[in-house]
Amino acid sequence: MRRALASILGSRSWVAPLLAALTFLGVWLVVQPAITPANDSYRYARATLTVLGASPADAEREALTAACADLARWRAREAALDPVAMETPVDLREETNKCVAKYPNGLTPNKPRYEAIFAARPGYSVLSAPLTGLFGVNLGLSLTSVLFTMLGGVLIFVLLRELGVPIAVAISGQLLYYFSPLGWWGSYPLTEGPVLALSAAALLGSWWLFRRRTGPGAALLIAALTVGAIIRYPTFLLLAMALSAAALLALVTTRSVRHAGSWVLLGIGAVGAIAILGGAKVLGISGSGETLQDTFTRHFTRPDVDDPWRRLIDLNLNYWPSWLQHELRMPWLLLGLAFGAWALFRRHVPLAWVTVGMAVVGLATQIAHPLWEEKDRLYVSVWFLPVIGLPLLLDWLLTRGSSSSAPTSAPEIVNVGVGGRDADR
Repeated sequence: MRRALASILGSRSWVAPLLAALTFLGVWLVVQPAITPANDSYRYARATLTVLGASPADAEREALTAACADLARWRAREAALDPVAMETPVDLREETNKCVAKYPNGLTPNKPRYEAIFAARPGYSVLSAPLTGLFGVNLGLSLTSVLFTMLGGVLIFVLLRELGVPIAVAISGQLLYYFSPLGWWGSYPLTEGPVLALSAAALLGSWWLFRRRTGPGAALLIAALTVGAIIRYPTFLLLAMALSAAALLALVTTRSVRHAGSWVLLGIGAVGAIAILGGAKVLGISGSGETLQDTFTRHFTRPDVDDPWRRLIDLNLNYWPSWLQHELRMPWLLLGLAFGAWALFRRHVPLAWVTVGMAVVGLATQIAHPLWEEKDRLYVSVWFLPVIGLPLLLDWLLTRGSSSSAPTSAPEIVNVGVGGRDADR
């Protein structure tokens, strides 16, 4: 009877995260018309249709039509909100046909070197193929990203629960994932949804390795890095390097994790980085030099520059002071990073190093692409630090409050509670 009751209670523990995920899905269904069309989505749509068996010509035509329909919808939305243009409604079919006629060779930019960047990212198209086949291009790609974002939030819930926080606090972390830029960009028909969910899986796998669950942790981490590299290899190259560095820092700073699991994490990170970099070289995938030329030639629509690295340094020197000025006006990210990092390092130093590594991946991506119009998307992984750290801060405040209000005649009860929660810092 006791085992059966425990099983029932255990199953009920999934009701709350499921409801949170469904809430995010419901909100997305309401706000989906407000999501701006993404030029890159057209390229992923074309590749997805090819995976589904369409010929290159048919895939091009269908992807272009879907992209133009999305642009027409957005044009109609803008017109409806314009106090002058609202009197002349936009004909969606006519607007779509005009767009298709305007781009007979596909949406621009369409230089071969630019297209090669997307050819090196087949994973998202493979993942999107089932839902695209069922629901069409625009909805299929969007639903794929949204479902992965829902999964990412659930993984954060699992991680927080294993850190010992109550269900309500873990749900707050899951909702923070959904309604922070992680969920905002994860819901776009782009690679961010799967990439961020796989990053959350890598965090959970790292935690399991620190907790001596070597087999499951290694399997989850290897799977996350492998699938992630097929979706967007530069991000997971940086992530593998960050995990290796975080494991090394954990081994140096925390005696309790000097065991096989941490060494496995170090090895997976190092071998993963070498494998991803080697695979890119073997496959002839463009490297950092080509990426810089893409940045400074506006997607290869201008001649190559002779000094891309110097330009990158100069652009960063211009970018980061402006970024800091912008963030100080609304310092929610800066405060979230500060308090989140404090709470994480207080709760579990090794996991804190891994999460900081996630944030560093976002910052490194932004440094490599200091593009103002894409700033919050490129460094979106920095939000893992507040999303995990702030619920831990909340849990600490609640625990501290309950401890201070406990009767002084029973100090042993307070000590046991606190010691149990913080036993593995």
